[in-house]
Amino acid sequence: MITVNICGYDSMHKGPMDIHRPNGFDDYLLLLIKSGCCLENQGQISELSPGTVLLFTPHSYVHYFHEEPHYNDDWIHFELHDGDENLLQQISLPTNQPLALPHMDALTEYSRMVVAEKLSSHPYGQAVVDSLMHALLYSIANQLHTHSSHGKDNRYFAALYKIRTQLINSPFQMYSAGALAAKAGISVSHFLHLYKEFFGTTYKQDMIAARIRLACYYLRTSDMSVDALALFCGYENGTHFMRQFKQATGMTPSQYRNRHQREENQFKT
Repeated sequence: MITVNICGYDSMHKGPMDIHRPNGFDDYLLLLIKSGCCLENQGQISELSPGTVLLFTPHSYVHYFHEEPHYNDDWIHFELHDGDENLLQQISLPTNQPLALPHMDALTEYSRMVVAEKLSSHPYGQAVVDSLMHALLYSIANQLHTHSSHGKDNRYFAALYKIRTQLINSPFQMYSAGALAAKAGISVSHFLHLYKEFFGTTYKQDMIAARIRLACYYLRTSDMSVDALALFCGYENGTHFMRQFKQATGMTPSQYRNRHQREENQFKT
């Protein structure tokens, strides 16, 4: 059985972030990194791109940080019990090292459901959390072991990976296929083809998803007007922003803000 101790979905740090635990934690820590950060591992500092998974084992050295604001991740502290003590070995899931995966959205959906169920008072909540955690870990292992390595051998992979990191970390900037293709030194058609092949999505879908995540954060944490938020997130006008936001979330920005405020008030009572 897998039990979750504490967890968070779509957590956003307003300022710089530095998590340093030389003796680690008493449980496992799973991070689904959405905005990139730096990791210290065996005395070496490496930059982690969005779409990176980190799974720390109990009492292992933990140090990751982000010197700029708006670091974003999902995090889950959990324990393995009964017949699941060797689960990570059984599914060959590496620990204490960064895992760059192509389909983070599928993983974060599992984490969203884990957090929602953990906060609920359902009579079978623990059983549901256990099932969701199994699905999440198996999904990570599945992506890791089935993700083709041929992309990383392609001479353009590093350039496009860097472009994707910039795009997701700075969604408020205006990006065009032509400008991004020129940065990679290839034609627009070749850029679009390789981006979809490497990452399983289009650059526009990545950009929209990053903008919506940024908008959700500020709808939850600020009283910024919808029009001001639209400009802040890279949209030319509020109408375009509201249309894409509703397509992505099923709600208008105002509905999303009101719903979050109601949920916050429920937790406070």
